[in-house]
Amino acid sequence: MASINTGVSKNYRFVKSAKLIAVLTLGSRLLGVFREYAFSHFFAATPLMSSFTIAFLVPNLARKLFGEGALTSSFIPIFSRIREQDGDEDAKKLAGSVFTLLTAVLTVLLILAELGLLITSRFTWGPTLSLTAILMPYMVMICVTAFFGGVLNSLNRFAAPAIAPMLLNVVLIASIWGSAAVMDVDMNTQLRLIAYSVLAAGLLQVGLQVWWLNSCGFRIKPNFNWSSTAVRQIMVMMGPMIVGLSGVQVNTFFDHIIAAKWVEDGQGPAILRYSQYISHLPLAVFGTALATAIFPLLSQRRAQKDHEGFAEVVEMGLRTAVFISVPAAVGLIMVANPVVRIICEHGLFTKADTVRVVTAIHWYCLPICAFAAMHIMVRAFYSLEDSKTPMRISLFNLVLNLALNVALVFRFKEAGVAMATAITGNLQAIMLAVCLRKRIPDIPWRPVASTAIRSLLAVAVMIGAILALRSVFSLGEWSDFILSTIAGALSFAVAAKLLKLEEMRILLRRN
Repeated sequence: MASINTGVSKNYRFVKSAKLIAVLTLGSRLLGVFREYAFSHFFAATPLMSSFTIAFLVPNLARKLFGEGALTSSFIPIFSRIREQDGDEDAKKLAGSVFTLLTAVLTVLLILAELGLLITSRFTWGPTLSLTAILMPYMVMICVTAFFGGVLNSLNRFAAPAIAPMLLNVVLIASIWGSAAVMDVDMNTQLRLIAYSVLAAGLLQVGLQVWWLNSCGFRIKPNFNWSSTAVRQIMVMMGPMIVGLSGVQVNTFFDHIIAAKWVEDGQGPAILRYSQYISHLPLAVFGTALATAIFPLLSQRRAQKDHEGFAEVVEMGLRTAVFISVPAAVGLIMVANPVVRIICEHGLFTKADTVRVVTAIHWYCLPICAFAAMHIMVRAFYSLEDSKTPMRISLFNLVLNLALNVALVFRFKEAGVAMATAITGNLQAIMLAVCLRKRIPDIPWRPVASTAIRSLLAVAVMIGAILALRSVFSLGEWSDFILSTIAGALSFAVAAKLLKLEEMRILLRRN
């Protein structure tokens, strides 16, 4: 099948949705920058900050396992098929059944987790376990929020799910600065108050999704029809997806645990927190937006048995992911130092902390393109209701990542953890691409390779422009960041235009 190079196919409409999601996600991430600014000012990279980081990983891991990760990815293809074949009423009943089952399972897990923490407290207790106990109920809230967001995405309503993280960031920023300004408390107590504010944000997030669903006329009512064929299919698909889609999140969880155990000064998890947040900015804004927008469209093409349209959507998704992520990753490597100094280096945060965060960022940027493409490829497999292939690949790379973590952390500290992520992330993307080529031979890979090569050439021009700027002017951190960003973006855009990269034109279209 030849790639479409003239006009804009209806199969490219996901780009418009992706741009909306990216804009809203960018707003959330900018709020996240202010959040990290506040955390670094008051808590820096202290062991207490490491404790909060690990405690917050628990509900985030559950979100990937049961919320926007495995459950949503197994739910959307079947939900789309039910809507296509049987109509909205049957789709609402399916959503109600899955919502009820999800809530019941998570409530049981929450009770068991809190009991386990209570028993553990009789033998040992510290800030990590204390904060984990407070944050555990957020697991239920964020998973329900993510599930409702998946339903909205299937209805081509992308705003509310993208706005939900903004609510959390606003509440966190207010609680960090508010607790510091109003209350004369120690750092440990302040972090506990912040943890309680996360629960308040969770209620707001759930409420927003429910209100938006109701405004769309898609009221989800709980029901206990858990034995239906559709629910069973979702559960069967979900098992392998838990491994396949949540591999990155599971790796992140173990990265922090290993850093906590073997980085002797106790700062490892906090350093990883700041470096991962900053390095994941391009992926979170653009990569996740593309995957979120493309998944319902892939599921619809699959339900309609439009094989040519399916392959075209995958091709364009990969090309767009490469076109955006390559300059984003390289650009972030070049401005990492001024960015970290601006966001983090104040209050209790030291220059030595900056060096460690920047080093980790450089490594974390290397697999950004791989992760962006991986999001698209995994969704392609799941739209085909094939969850086993990504699961096997993810399991292999999970084991490899753990082995590399242990091998590298002793010599390179938290930077060794980032190195392991760079190696396994790129390997996982290659393995997925090989399997996807066998599974969907209609996907034209030459246009994807052409986009990658021309994007790298444009990036070379971008690097030259930034280095030339720095050789002429003596720049401070703010001027370095602003001028380098402008020079890099303009030079890349001009080079992309000269190299006739079609993705630039598609991204700039208003419709």
